[in-house]
Amino acid sequence: MHNNDFCKRFDWIGTNDNGRLVTPWRYDDGDQVVIFAHRDGTQWRVDDNGEALFRLAAAGVDPESPAVVARLDAFPILLGVQVEEDGETLTTRAAHLEQAALAVAEASSQVMALACLRRVRPESDFRERVVQVVQAAAASLGVEARLDVPVDESQSLRADVYLLSRVPLIVIAATSAQRLMEAEIIWLDAARRQEPAYVLATVEDARAVGINQYTRANYYTDKTVEFTGAKALGELVAHQLRH
Repeated sequence: MHNNDFCKRFDWIGTNDNGRLVTPWRYDDGDQVVIFAHRDGTQWRVDDNGEALFRLAAAGVDPESPAVVARLDAFPILLGVQVEEDGETLTTRAAHLEQAALAVAEASSQVMALACLRRVRPESDFRERVVQVVQAAAASLGVEARLDVPVDESQSLRADVYLLSRVPLIVIAATSAQRLMEAEIIWLDAARRQEPAYVLATVEDARAVGINQYTRANYYTDKTVEFTGAKALGELVAHQLRH
């Protein structure tokens, strides 16, 4: 295993049989996400040494809360990563180290991002504006729109607007980083259950929720957009409803 097996922003430290991968991703306190690897026969055992779930608990988020459990349950399907029997460590086994290490690093970063669940959602009229636009777009096409509908398996996360289209359209007005994270969890939960759904999240200001989180959300929702006006959002919703 050599450093040039990874891009320059990743640093592999070790031997042919074990080592650690220092990634450019960081936890809330600024520490880099580090992944550990050990040769096990013809495969590699890769893990995060329990860092993500430990740090999440230290941040005041219950690792057994529905939102966290939903995210962890989605990892085997989406990333091939699972929680070890100790209930603390994110791990996987694979013949190829690079892909497995990056998957565990991504899972560990996602878990720590759930620390935003401890924050209180700020009050704003942004949600109301989004709801009005989406309702108007649905009405123009004769699609039923329901408000504040539970949409995850635990029934703890709700859509701001749930549109009864051929593929249900779940609209999330992400008034905060927490709410954007909830949109991602809703999308992951639907994917894990193979539930047909299209998750559309919109933020008022990408900088307010964090550019990194806004960018990541487009990988863990069907679409995340910045609100640029009622017309643009209405057209986007109408376009999806026609498909």
